[in-house]
Amino acid sequence: MAATVTGSKTCTQALAPHLSAAKLTTILATPIENLTIAQLGDLIDGLHRLAGGMEKTYIIGNLLR
Repeated sequence: MAATVTGSKTCTQALAPHLSAAKLTTILATPIENLTIAQLGDLIDGLHRLAGGMEKTYIIGNLLR
């Protein structure tokens, strides 16, 4: 069964020069099994830049808004 993305988020704030809001929005709209290692690395990098980004109980989509 193919994965579907529902409730994807639109990011409105860049986290770094290489992590634009548009790039983060694209990553969040990509099903996890279709992410490249580079995209996964960018997502992890972005989370490290956020307060609470490494809190295990937080939802990524809520942090990257």
